[in-house]
Amino acid sequence: MSTAPPPSKSKLQTLLERSLSSAILLAVLVGVIYWGHPVGYSLLIITLCALTSIEWFCMLRERSQRSSRLLGLIAGLIFPSALSGVIFYYQGEVNSFAAASAFSLAYLIIFTILTFGMELFHMDHQGRSGAAALSSMGITLLSFIYPVWLFSFALSALNNAEHTHLLLWLIIVTKMCDIWAYVSGMLLGRKFVKAPFSPMVSPKKTWEGIIGSFLITTTCAYFLLPFFQQEGSSFPLFTADGGINCVVFLAVCAITFVLSVTGDLAGSLIKRGLEVKDSGSLLPGIGGVFDLIDSPAFTVSAMVTIYYCSTLI
Repeated sequence: MSTAPPPSKSKLQTLLERSLSSAILLAVLVGVIYWGHPVGYSLLIITLCALTSIEWFCMLRERSQRSSRLLGLIAGLIFPSALSGVIFYYQGEVNSFAAASAFSLAYLIIFTILTFGMELFHMDHQGRSGAAALSSMGITLLSFIYPVWLFSFALSALNNAEHTHLLLWLIIVTKMCDIWAYVSGMLLGRKFVKAPFSPMVSPKKTWEGIIGSFLITTTCAYFLLPFFQQEGSSFPLFTADGGINCVVFLAVCAITFVLSVTGDLAGSLIKRGLEVKDSGSLLPGIGGVFDLIDSPAFTVSAMVTIYYCSTLI
């Protein structure tokens, strides 16, 4: 006797579940940041990265995808904790970001060498073909770099209250891009532009959803920003008298939006490649933690890098 497939969820139900899951997780993040203890902040980032590493491992195992998935899992579990340790060790020193950057690059280099070593072993002693080894190596590297290694850039704000508040604003704006794109697409999708925004990777995304999301997200971001501003801030987003620098603000919003959409599509590409709908089922309406931090991995890492590079100019 065959079992009938479960009824599909309505768009409204999916939106409500996605919004509720995002709200709960953002509330946790807000609570940790406003608690003000760097240990709590680091534990939150470490936990998100660890859960994502586990989800990657499970996705690769379920699909029997050839890769060094155990190596990727171990690397993903160790790296955020080790990076936190480096940042705490250099707390308050001028070169703390330089030390964290050097450690992150060294870790990635060592992981890349180990991944090559594993594939060389598999080719010489297990008869794996060169094409299979190359594919395996690429997947193994990707399982660590995206989104765990990239999202760990959020730890750069570990000992700076102003930076943690602005990173929280950035993450909220990033997730709003996704939610408002869904809402705009649900209300206006294909009413003006019939062609999908991303026909192969994410065919449900519409141009109306993307444009509507950018306009609504930018407006919300403007009114939210003052709530995350620290008194006497010298951050480029603000003017000398404490107002919002509109040129910098619009540039940040535009870059954030492009990276958010790209990060979301990157996550969809990976799931399509692995033939899975969601990375997990922990978060109703979203999927797994991987689905939660796929976009912030791009926005956080890019904005942190842009900021620190700008301080060197």
